[in-house]
Amino acid sequence: MNTSTVTEARIAIPADSFDLVAALVTRLGGQIMDEADDVITIPPIPESERVGRMLKGLRLREGLTQKELAQVLDVPQSHISAYEKNKRPIPVAKAEQLATLLHTVPGHFLARGALSPQSMRD
Repeated sequence: MNTSTVTEARIAIPADSFDLVAALVTRLGGQIMDEADDVITIPPIPESERVGRMLKGLRLREGLTQKELAQVLDVPQSHISAYEKNKRPIPVAKAEQLATLLHTVPGHFLARGALSPQSMRD
């Protein structure tokens, strides 16, 4: 990490969002430090949990309940719950809607390799 372009910040976030924020900071090349300025090593979010945790974190950031998000997407609330628990894959069309609504990119809601030429046709 180039320390000449580093900005240090202290932030307060909900405890259940820490892993998501820590993963983002790490992915962007940053570091998480404790109060003694010791670097805390955060393991990456397992791919099997990434999509659901990303959806939940971004939904909460926007202040939406599962029910509100389900209404906008025109799906049952149980689908949102299943998406967040990684029990149901998010279809490409819904990932695109989510990206627009949650101000991000569709890839955050798709498993790695989900945007294959075949999936784009389906």
